[in-house]
Amino acid sequence: MTAVHERIGELRVTIDTLDREIVRLLAERTTVVRTLTEFKRDEETVRSPGRVEEVVAKVRGLAGEFGMPPEIAEATYRTLIDQLTRMQLDRLAERRRQAAGEAGS
Repeated sequence: MTAVHERIGELRVTIDTLDREIVRLLAERTTVVRTLTEFKRDEETVRSPGRVEEVVAKVRGLAGEFGMPPEIAEATYRTLIDQLTRMQLDRLAERRRQAAGEAGS
C-alpha cells in the first residue's frame, strides 16, 4: 500500500469518527426539538419562519468562523429544519387527533 492510500484510509477513519459524533449531536438536537414540540400549539409556532432565518444566519456565521463554506452549513440546516418541522407537524397532528378522540369519548 502506498503512502497516499494509507493517508486516504486514515482520513476516512477520521471522517467515520466525525460522522458518528455529528449523528450523535443531531440525535440530541432532535430530542430537544421533540420536547419543544410539546409546548407548541399551532402550525405557525411550529414553522416559526423568523426563527428559521435566525438559525440559518447563526450557522452561516459559525461556518465562517470554523472555515467551512457558509453555503454548505445553510443547505445542511435548511434540510435539517425542514425534516424536523415535518416531524413537529406530524406530532402536532397526532396530539390534535388524540384531543379530538378524548373530546368525543
